[in-house]
Amino acid sequence: MATAPDYKNVSHSHRLPVAHREVQRTFTKLSRQSLISLAQQWLSKKNRDFCKPFLLGDRGENDDEDEEELYEPAQSVEELQETYKQLAARKGGRREVLDRILDGDWRTGVSMYQLATAEIQYLLDHPNALRWTAKRLTKIPNARSAITDMEVTNDSDHLPRFQAQTFMSNLARELTPLMKAHYLITRIKTSPMTILRVYIHDSPYSNEASLAADSHSTDSAKAVFFIWPNGSPFVYSSLATLTGQVVGDDGRHLRDIVQQAIPKAFSRPSARYQLTGTNFTTKSLDALLTYRGPGKSNAAAGGWSIFQDHNFSQNALDFITAQRSDGQDKNTSNNGTKPGPGRPKRTLDTIETPEAKRRKAVAQGRFGSSAQPDDGQGLERVEVRIDDPFPSSAEVDDDRSNIDQPANPIRRGRPSLLDRTAEDLEEIQNEEGWVPNVRITFQGTHVFAGIRQLVEEGIVDGEKMPGWMTGEAGVTVGAVRDGRMRTKEGVPGV
Repeated sequence: MATAPDYKNVSHSHRLPVAHREVQRTFTKLSRQSLISLAQQWLSKKNRDFCKPFLLGDRGENDDEDEEELYEPAQSVEELQETYKQLAARKGGRREVLDRILDGDWRTGVSMYQLATAEIQYLLDHPNALRWTAKRLTKIPNARSAITDMEVTNDSDHLPRFQAQTFMSNLARELTPLMKAHYLITRIKTSPMTILRVYIHDSPYSNEASLAADSHSTDSAKAVFFIWPNGSPFVYSSLATLTGQVVGDDGRHLRDIVQQAIPKAFSRPSARYQLTGTNFTTKSLDALLTYRGPGKSNAAAGGWSIFQDHNFSQNALDFITAQRSDGQDKNTSNNGTKPGPGRPKRTLDTIETPEAKRRKAVAQGRFGSSAQPDDGQGLERVEVRIDDPFPSSAEVDDDRSNIDQPANPIRRGRPSLLDRTAEDLEEIQNEEGWVPNVRITFQGTHVFAGIRQLVEEGIVDGEKMPGWMTGEAGVTVGAVRDGRMRTKEGVPGV
């Protein structure tokens, strides 16, 4: 019997076969503890409707009872709960739990809800697995209303109210004519954020037969993640892909479609919203929460981090005095302590030269409490473009006065955010000197911690170093002019 395309979303209870590529790829990456925790979550009362396991009563009359089964079906859900409690109490391998889930208790298939929760669990277990891009949810100014500065005033009317059920209904209404998708939104208890997972189904049919069809495309990225930090105007977006997999244009296009629908789902007749770029991309969720998390909308990074961490006693003006007094108290307390009974411990002779102490003090003043190697907030890549005119003598300036500015060289692959626009080229033409196309890329596990170490070692002059090298600008891509990160339409970067 022929079926017609429908306009329904993919529900939580739709199942994928256990041999499906997405199921195998996701479940084989989870640890033993995560698999047991997920199974216990699926067996709870609120999730049984769309995570129903295979029980003894589900065995049909035509099924061969004499056939050898690796796992005997349980009598009830309570029996399964007790089984997984026993698995959690004893040690064992990951394969034991994985085989029991896929070949035993959920042998008939894994629901879309189970697949979504498994991917979110892997994301929480490996917070550096995906690359995230931060966007800011801003209110489109209305010509009839006065424009207020969102950074100066304490008015929070520019942030829409987040009601999960209403938002999901509006988002599905925007995306249903374009694609079929499965939605799951959940609030993380261990972190101040809410995660939305959208699994994009590119078939016009939402039945189980079309869902079970396995796509063999090498660059297909069907799942898109969005994260909202609590009390923050920022939104993080990422594609769920394999490690090292190159995301194709189709996957990016689908992500952009969902990303454009998010501000429309928040909008209402009296207030329209949009997502604006922040020039911030990283793989670390902890770094995102540090630079673009709750209360971090004013880019108080680098040396200014001492004020956002509340390292002062009463107010910001007492910071230096409080720090000096604390240091004096520590010195006096150490000198006044008497050695205990027995042989005194030998201390390592760590003699620092006055110059080394001065460099560390300079680094402390420039970076504050940020850029520590073990803070877990490392940015792995920072790219800047230098827009300063090339310093040269008067004779060279006369020789170059008749030379036209070179255009952007032809680059292969996707265009870079650092490529100069027509406005940038026109501005360069008006410059008196020659402005070369110089780009600097810092790359490593923790870029700003590495720069801080270079300052402490005396390789980089911490007193003459520009502020953007300490992370004060709070961007990973930007253009620098006169030692400062350039700002375009109120957003630092490019």
